[in-house]
Amino acid sequence: MLESDKAKQLSAVLGVTIHPEQVVFAQTQMRTLTDFHNKHVLVSEQGQAEDIARMYRIAFKSTTTIEKICEAFPELDMANHMNRFRLSKMISTQGFVHDENFRPIDAIVLLGEPIQWERSLQVIIDLLLTDGNPAIIPDGSNTEHDHIPIIACNRDLVFKTAADIPRFGHGAFLTYLETLYKSISGHDLKYTAFVGKPFEISYKYAEAIANQVALANGQSKIEKVYFIEDNPDVDIVGVNMYNYLLQQMMNLRIICTGVYEPNKQKLDDKNPWKLPTTIKLDVLKTVKYILLKET
Repeated sequence: MLESDKAKQLSAVLGVTIHPEQVVFAQTQMRTLTDFHNKHVLVSEQGQAEDIARMYRIAFKSTTTIEKICEAFPELDMANHMNRFRLSKMISTQGFVHDENFRPIDAIVLLGEPIQWERSLQVIIDLLLTDGNPAIIPDGSNTEHDHIPIIACNRDLVFKTAADIPRFGHGAFLTYLETLYKSISGHDLKYTAFVGKPFEISYKYAEAIANQVALANGQSKIEKVYFIEDNPDVDIVGVNMYNYLLQQMMNLRIICTGVYEPNKQKLDDKNPWKLPTTIKLDVLKTVKYILLKET
C-alpha cells in the first residue's frame, strides 16, 4: 500500500481529508537516503517491488528484483526442485546461459518480508558474498572485507492478524538472514541504514512531517507528541529511546488491539524502556483520553 492509498483509506474512515504527504510509512524515510538513489539496487518485498520503490517517492532510479536476478542466473534458486530439473535440461541442451548484460548490484534494499523466503535468502547472501555480482566466483577472501550496502526497514519480529498467535514479520526474515550470513561467512551482517521503528530516524522524520503540516496550517511548532502503539518490544522501546535522546514532551499510549494482549502477557516492569504511560483497549478510547487531557 502506498501513502496515497492509505490517505484515501483514512479519509474515508475518519471523515476528514488526509493528504498523502501526511502519511508516513517505514519505507517513506528512505527518500532521505539520497546517496543511494542513483545506485542500482535490489528491492526485496512482496508484490511489484520495483514499482513500489519508485512510487514510494523513495526515488531509487535503477532497481531490480529477486526474480530478475534468478532469470539472469538460473543456477541460484536450487531450493525449488523444479528449477534443478530445468537447469539440468538447459545445461544438457545449451550449456550455462547467463545474462551478459547483467548490471552488478550496488546495494540491497529490504522493504518487507518476501513470499519465497528460501529463494530470497539464498540470492541476497549470494550478492553479499560476491560484491553484488554472482558471475564472479568468490576466491575465499571475499568475506574479509565489507559486503555491499544493505538497507532495511520494519524490524518487527511478529505482527497481529486474525490468528491467535502473532505471525512472522520482516524482523523474522532479517533474523534468518543475519544468522545464515554469519554461519556462512563467519562475519556479522552490517546494515548501512535501518529505518522504521524502533530507530530514531522514524520518529524524527514523523515529527518533522507533523511540524510541516502544522506550520502549513498556520499553527505553531508542536510542543507535545502522543504516540499510540501496540508493541512494547519495538514501538514503545523506540519512543522511549527517542524521548530520552531529545528530552522532549512525549506521551506513550499502548493499545490492546495488536501484538500486546494484557490477558496473555505482562509488561516487563524491570525494563523501563518497554513501559508505556497509559494502557487503553483500543484507538478510539485512546484518542478520547488524549482529547480529554488536552481540553
